[in-house]
Amino acid sequence: MPKFVPRQRKHKVLARRKNAADPSNGVDDANTAEILPVEQQERNAKKAALKEELTREAQGKMSNKKKKRLEKYIDTKLKKEESLELLKKLAAQKVDTTLFQSSKKLGRGADTKREALRRALAESRAGIDVSRERAQSPSPSDPESDTRQPTSGIPAATQQTNGLFGSGLKRPLELDDSGKPVIQVRKRRKGQTTKPVAIEEEVEWEGFSSAEDNDSQMEEDDSANSSAESEDEGSESEEGDSSGSEQSGSEEDSEDESDESDTSLDEDKKLAKKERTSAFKAWATQQRNEQVGFTPTNQLSFAPTPANFKPRASEQDPLPPELETKTKTDATRKAFSVNVDRSPEIQESRMQLPIVAEEQKIMEAIHNNDVVVVWGSTGSGKTTQVPQFLLESGYGAPDGPTPGMIGVTQPRRVAAVSMAKRVGDELGDQGSKVAYQIRFDTTTSAKTAIKFMTDGVLLREITQDFVLTKYSAIVIDEAHERSVNTDILIGMLSRIVDLRAQMVKDDPKNKPLKLIIMSATLRISDFTENKRLFRSEPPPLIKAEGRQYTVVNHFARRTQRDYVEEMYRKVCRGHRKLPKGGMLVFLTGQNEISQLAKQLKQVFSSTQGKEIKAGKVVVSPAETPLEVEDIELGAPTKSTDYEDDDGSDSEGSIIMGLDDEDDKEFEIEDEKPEETVMNVHVLPLYSQLPTNQQLRVFESPPDGSRLIVLATNVAETSLTIPGIRYVFDCGRAKEKKYDPVTGVQSFEVGWISKASANQRSGRAGRTGPGHCYRLYSSAVFERDFEEYAAPEISRTPLEGVVLQLKSMGAPVVNFPFPTPPDRGSLQKAENLLSYLGALSIDGKVTKLGHELSLYPLNPRFARMVAMGVAQNLVAETIALVAALSVPELIIPENKLGLREPTKDPDATRTEQDNIEAEERSRLRKAYNAAQAKMSINAKQSDCIKLSNAICAYAYEPNSRRFCEDMFLNAKAMNEASQLRHQLTNIVRAHRPTAIGGYEPKLPAPSERNINILTQICAAGFIDQIAMRADLAPIPPDLPRKPKTAIDVPYVTLFSSQTDRSDDDPHSKYVFLHPSSLLARTPPAKMPGYIIYSHLQRVATSTVHGSKTPKTRMHPLTPVTRPQIINIALNTPLLQASKPKGKIVELSKERRECEVEMSLVGEKGTQGWGLGIRKVVQKKEGNGRYVIERIVG
Repeated sequence: MPKFVPRQRKHKVLARRKNAADPSNGVDDANTAEILPVEQQERNAKKAALKEELTREAQGKMSNKKKKRLEKYIDTKLKKEESLELLKKLAAQKVDTTLFQSSKKLGRGADTKREALRRALAESRAGIDVSRERAQSPSPSDPESDTRQPTSGIPAATQQTNGLFGSGLKRPLELDDSGKPVIQVRKRRKGQTTKPVAIEEEVEWEGFSSAEDNDSQMEEDDSANSSAESEDEGSESEEGDSSGSEQSGSEEDSEDESDESDTSLDEDKKLAKKERTSAFKAWATQQRNEQVGFTPTNQLSFAPTPANFKPRASEQDPLPPELETKTKTDATRKAFSVNVDRSPEIQESRMQLPIVAEEQKIMEAIHNNDVVVVWGSTGSGKTTQVPQFLLESGYGAPDGPTPGMIGVTQPRRVAAVSMAKRVGDELGDQGSKVAYQIRFDTTTSAKTAIKFMTDGVLLREITQDFVLTKYSAIVIDEAHERSVNTDILIGMLSRIVDLRAQMVKDDPKNKPLKLIIMSATLRISDFTENKRLFRSEPPPLIKAEGRQYTVVNHFARRTQRDYVEEMYRKVCRGHRKLPKGGMLVFLTGQNEISQLAKQLKQVFSSTQGKEIKAGKVVVSPAETPLEVEDIELGAPTKSTDYEDDDGSDSEGSIIMGLDDEDDKEFEIEDEKPEETVMNVHVLPLYSQLPTNQQLRVFESPPDGSRLIVLATNVAETSLTIPGIRYVFDCGRAKEKKYDPVTGVQSFEVGWISKASANQRSGRAGRTGPGHCYRLYSSAVFERDFEEYAAPEISRTPLEGVVLQLKSMGAPVVNFPFPTPPDRGSLQKAENLLSYLGALSIDGKVTKLGHELSLYPLNPRFARMVAMGVAQNLVAETIALVAALSVPELIIPENKLGLREPTKDPDATRTEQDNIEAEERSRLRKAYNAAQAKMSINAKQSDCIKLSNAICAYAYEPNSRRFCEDMFLNAKAMNEASQLRHQLTNIVRAHRPTAIGGYEPKLPAPSERNINILTQICAAGFIDQIAMRADLAPIPPDLPRKPKTAIDVPYVTLFSSQTDRSDDDPHSKYVFLHPSSLLARTPPAKMPGYIIYSHLQRVATSTVHGSKTPKTRMHPLTPVTRPQIINIALNTPLLQASKPKGKIVELSKERRECEVEMSLVGEKGTQGWGLGIRKVVQKKEGNGRYVIERIVG
């Protein structure tokens, strides 16, 4: 068998021949690690050659660092060469775009003459022979140049063409079925139908026009004509397309004709265009003829009035934008004004206020709307000028259309008094018509037309006269502060305005009420977009820009913990370095103001001496601060609530008077500091300061001294202290906080909002350019400051708000709050007031409720104070209330670190461990001894223990040492002592005979007084009562008996658990807190009923397993059944059964009988039986008997 020879493949043979002929196309070696493209190979070859050349030029051996730099240099050079070659290639392929046209000109039609000339010039520059091109192009009017397309409807077989003769010149003629040429008839354009042309209205003469204007006008006409013709051609072409292929040729003909007639048509239109006559020329010609006595023979002939002539309707020029109010106009309003004679100086200063320029706009809105919102930033002058606008427009004038007074509310007394004085001075001869009214102080008279007052004063007037018949306009100033009184006022007035409008419809003798809400921030959507507040339509918004000079804000490099001490250092440096100008220093409370004032007067020469008496204010009944915002809890001068911010350099000790880096912020351009340090004129300003001392800040300081005002946030708005150029802002404020869980209301120091910070800095720019020095960094400002402060109603217990509304007879659930709270919370607060005896069963305020509304306290504490007044234990009750109002007077045991640390069982116990164990044992013994000393007469009542701590604190001269020995919170004790002093002043103002002056040292209470105090405490927390579980109607079935007091289960009157579990029996009950005095009581001797302050439960995550953690109660005092009956009498909680046994009729409407008492919480639940008692009942109007008193 012959040897097998494989068949030769043709494509492989050809490939081998090709590779042999062209060695460059050879196959690379398959064993190479990387096959590089040709370009990369060439680049590597260039790189190697360049490297070899540069290495040869270098002398000596190269280091590795130089080699790396050489390789980088070679790579950079090769990249530049490649980029240069690429740019050369792109330049060679560049296309000339001078003859290109924009795509937006496609389909526009024929070009204008100017465009055609411009294009011809461009073509000639490009080397194109324009004349030859035109000569070779067929003329549009030449019939031989018409190209005709075959009709699509002719069959393809009949379309015979000669592909040789004349094919390069034109297409052959179309033939029909018989072979004859088909000659289409050219479709002529329709002539323009004559229509009656309306004579264009002749343009009035507007002055002489230049030749350039005429040329531009002609160009515009040309372009308009050409565009119009192109539209006509487009419409014809569309008709041609719709008619089929037979009209395609005629469409081209029409386009040719339009191109041909463009020039002639434009020229005809220009010739036919009538030149506009000049009114001035005609008048000048007439005047000249009259002067020379010439009468022209050819009079001007006026064209006849066309048939379609319509005279133009008379128009009224629109108001400028600054006067446009976009409101309806009341055409029936009569014009009325009051003339005011002002001095030229006052008039000139008023003209500089921005809001004066908006007077017409504001008054038009007020005249035509019942409610108006005016937004004006700081310095606009709205507080002083808007009342004057109203007075000059007739509001408040007895003989005018609106005779009622103008009421202006302010959130603070100092603002009401100072603004009344300022407006009275500006009104000149009408200044006697301005007055103010604050609590226990007023200057109103029969001729008063403008009355400034606090919002609390107006609320009390609403309770006496709901429709406010004495007023024609109410101005609510500083509405952006959103205090509780302001929110209630706005809600009440929104309904009073509607009621007054309805009264005007019923009787025209009545007058409407105007409501003007003024705000200094842009957060006004709560007013303008609240459909529940303003039901008909949103009120118009009038904006007025503020007169704010430039204020430079200087942030601190580091936010210090002790901001009071940092403020002292900053003010001292500023006083030495800054030029003339007053200083406004913002702090949080009276204690801080007193401390800083004392330090400044010790360092600098003062105009008032070394001592400052701002800390002790002699309070008289006429000046007693009784507003809610006036109750101020003290704070320590050194705050540790804020951590230092990160990202800033730390400061070392600062030596006064030496230049350092921080002094650069006190350098002001073009101004130099005083050569000698001026004296300081330090004045305090806070809410509790008497009015006459508050007004001292508006007086000029002595010559050669600098005014330094130390103020709280009362100087943030409304007030313009003259001469203030520098503001020092600590960035903090003492605000009211409310814990809805514990019910405790306190004042805490916290960061202000960004809006408040801007308001504070704006105080420096009211009279000129100023500077604001902030004691916090920009990082803290952006991170911790909210945009706006939360409304006060969200930080206040609703029981007080509901009681205030009920006292005025306003509905609570449907009340139009600007920021409405939860309805369930409102209903819960109303129920609590009924439990406290402030509301009757039908929801009306009782006599006790009216008394509770007089005290600016939580209704629970007000109930205690009222009961203390009735029992002649006012001072002791006030001490008890102050102790319960401040949380954590006593340091808890778990915060002392008395627990044994967990260690390894195999670890060896050292001597240090023994010392630590002995220290813990000593500390535990000292803690137990202190608790026993404070509860020596408490008798298992934690509330008496707290009252003892407050009273003992007043006896100790060294309060800090006393707090350390007795394990008390020094800050909380200081706050409670100040609150005790303030509550004494409040009660004395209302009940002068109930208590005398403030006595810090009280004698030890007797056993009888202790029993009364425990019942007073229980009266304030009667709804928060717990009964031992084994006394309940259904006793619990627990797996084992409790071994300690903290394991004894209790049942609350109202449900205390929302997540009860049948698997865990402890979830249905509450248990004693280990810190209570009752925690060491044997389980068998635990009281049956306990009044508690609040409930507490640890987080589930801290408890091992899936069991629900136990709920702990903080007891106040144990109570007995008779005490419960006496306290809960005449409240919905205590219910009596029908009479049992014999009924003794005492009179027609009174009887004596025995009834079974029970304490009932939620409706539909089984009450707690309290036994059978003998009572005296009286019959009410509805025929129902109620308990008058308990006999036995």
